[in-house]
Amino acid sequence: MDYKAKSRTFQAINKEVQNGKCRFDHKLQRQQDQWSLLQKSELIDSIFRNFPIDSVRAEELTDENGKKTYYIFDGVQRISTVCSFINNKFSLSKTLSPVTVDGVTYDIAGKKYKNLEEILQDKITNEEIRIVFFWDLTDDDRRLMFKRQNNGKALTNTQKRTAIESDAMSQEVFELASHPFFNKVLTKTQIKRDISRDIIRETFMLIETNAENDYTSFRATDIDKFVLLYDNGLDDEKISLLRTVLDKLDEAFEEKIKIAYTSLPMIFYAGYTVLKYKKSFSKFIEMVNDFISNYDSNEEYKQYLAKGTTSSENVRGRLTYWKNLIKNI
Repeated sequence: MDYKAKSRTFQAINKEVQNGKCRFDHKLQRQQDQWSLLQKSELIDSIFRNFPIDSVRAEELTDENGKKTYYIFDGVQRISTVCSFINNKFSLSKTLSPVTVDGVTYDIAGKKYKNLEEILQDKITNEEIRIVFFWDLTDDDRRLMFKRQNNGKALTNTQKRTAIESDAMSQEVFELASHPFFNKVLTKTQIKRDISRDIIRETFMLIETNAENDYTSFRATDIDKFVLLYDNGLDDEKISLLRTVLDKLDEAFEEKIKIAYTSLPMIFYAGYTVLKYKKSFSKFIEMVNDFISNYDSNEEYKQYLAKGTTSSENVRGRLTYWKNLIKNI
């Protein structure tokens, strides 16, 4: 492992984000937009007041053509917040007090970047932040740094799980959990909490359940045990089939749909089985539509959601329901 620290202006970073040289989708990093409006506004306010901004960390990767891209894995909220503000994506909180720059006081409350005085705009774009670039990181290097950096921080269980699973498993989970279909079935809050990653892990557990291995408990400790078992992830054929399921569901549903995320692993597993045994996926889509339309009155299914949705009994109940449905295809 090697690293080197460099300073970048936010203007330069913003350009690198726009042209793809700087990215926020490192598999160890939480989704963007975790902060409240006040937290974002206070970061911008700190720049005006000359408060120091903590450095960030990034992994620099070089592709086969020699093109370098760096992925932020600590500091996404800081970098993405400033870039979003520069691009007029949000207005500052109305609770902010005026700031004084070069002896002149300015009101900033409720303003977007484009509405600020030029001197304030320049202060943001010319602000420098220290980035520590790492390269030649091993799987252990990434996980140890991630774990130690986030000691004491409020990560969700699914975000903490990223630090214990193998690089192969983490890469598969990250790739599938980033599928655009999740934007149609999860709320913004659920996306921020990276719920999609555990939905994919739970789908993996259903796929790997058989007569010898039962992975139908979705309790946190059981998900942890499962990901530790799969150092090499799932085989490529299974990943490819599951990716196709997500593609087909994304094509079938053009608009956002209302569905409990606790049902998604079962639906993904059912779609996976339909493809595996070459059944009609269009009929499967009809079943999913019918399930969504009649969900409120579906007492047979909802009995497995009343208490302890993660328990093996209730997971098996929901799974059996979908297995019985697709038998008719």
